[in-house]
Amino acid sequence: PIIYAGRDGQSGRAIPMQDRINALATRALNWARLRKKQNAEKKVCICLFQFPPDKGNVGTAAYLDVFGSIFSVLKKLKEEGYSVEDIPESIEGLQKSVLEDPLASFSMSDLNVGDRMGVDE
Repeated sequence: PIIYAGRDGQSGRAIPMQDRINALATRALNWARLRKKQNAEKKVCICLFQFPPDKGNVGTAAYLDVFGSIFSVLKKLKEEGYSVEDIPESIEGLQKSVLEDPLASFSMSDLNVGDRMGVDE
């Protein structure tokens, strides 16, 4: 939701917030453009849950088949004309490709660290 106006405390009159109105108009125009794009031109992101971080909990959720669901979504996206490449042949293959990805093997505590300071500093 975008709040696009506030109320004057005295009169109760709505006071438009121009930056919010611009954001709302931009969002509406972007949604309209997206609707007209071919599926192959659209960009989609799938985010995997991992909490607590660095504890081997990638893609876990109580009583849900996370990798099975992602596998089904990827196949459906491809059927509907989205550019989806390198879909593994099975759910197990998808899970393996995610969990054994060399870029995913970094410890979370080492990611995005530019400098380390000792306690004395």
